[in-house]
Amino acid sequence: MIFLKDYITYLKFDNLNKEEMLKEFENNIDNHTKKITVTPNLDFLRLSYKDDDFRKIINCADYSLVDGKPILWLAKLLKKKKFKYKISGSDFSNDLLELANKKNYSIVLFGGKNGVAEKAKENINLKYPNVQVKLTLCPDFGYQNDKEKCIYYINQINDAKADIIFLCTGAPKTEKFYFMYESLFGDSTYLCVGATIDFLAGNIKRSPKWMSNIGLEWLYRLSKDFKRLFKRYWLDFWFLIKIIFVCIFNKKKFEKMI
Repeated sequence: MIFLKDYITYLKFDNLNKEEMLKEFENNIDNHTKKITVTPNLDFLRLSYKDDDFRKIINCADYSLVDGKPILWLAKLLKKKKFKYKISGSDFSNDLLELANKKNYSIVLFGGKNGVAEKAKENINLKYPNVQVKLTLCPDFGYQNDKEKCIYYINQINDAKADIIFLCTGAPKTEKFYFMYESLFGDSTYLCVGATIDFLAGNIKRSPKWMSNIGLEWLYRLSKDFKRLFKRYWLDFWFLIKIIFVCIFNKKKFEKMI
């Protein structure tokens, strides 16, 4: 495990490549081992900078993937070159569906606006015919603040008895929901992957590979959804500048922990 740390916060990242992560998932699913995976990116780093509870949640996850080029840039700037490469949550979800298709795994889709999860299910059925989508759930807005609703959704998820649960209601909402009721969730493999249901449904197009490879996926997404994403990316940008400044001029406030 590798940590990026300063005088306020640190985040854990597992130094695994895609193939290693898929093997971990396969073993956990086959052995009915309950695991949760989160996919921290620059936005996670910024949010956890001021939210100690969110930071603790990320660091308590069973797996934490490097989702975003800025994390790799910071690691390189700090001369921490052990990261193998980034594994974006949405890309890994497709790889996981390939595995599920091969192994006849079942899934649950939790998140998205009304009708989005159903559309995602239709697309999955077409592309991955051996994957059984046992349940699609579109939670009400603000569901995380209603204990009765949370327990209702958890019971629905548990009753589906699926191998993989895609939790897609956005950060930090999704992660806090899972960890608040962790003891109530059944023995499945859980993956917190933000807008993945929208990608699977075709509501949001993925950026071209070349843009993702050079760290410009944010620019593509901003061009497609400027109103919703502008504030987030603006705040992320200035946070990145701040962290780079600290990295360059006060490296002693960052350290590696194995």
